[in-house]
Amino acid sequence: MKNVASSINGVAGAIVGVIKGLVVAFVFAGVLFTLPEGVANPVGGIVALVDSFLAGGLSGLLALMVFASFMD
Repeated sequence: MKNVASSINGVAGAIVGVIKGLVVAFVFAGVLFTLPEGVANPVGGIVALVDSFLAGGLSGLLALMVFASFMD
């Protein structure tokens, strides 16, 4: 049973790693190049997310800090 759990954990970790890599690649592509209209704007999405936290004042800033601490 431990072997199955570790196998599932390994596959899930690999999938998450690929998704993280794609997000980073899209962000760098959005910074370096002008993306076509059909492609989502990841930089604009990140800016909108941070702005939504900062619009909440001090409580929004604290929520952003807690959210960022989970990224470790």
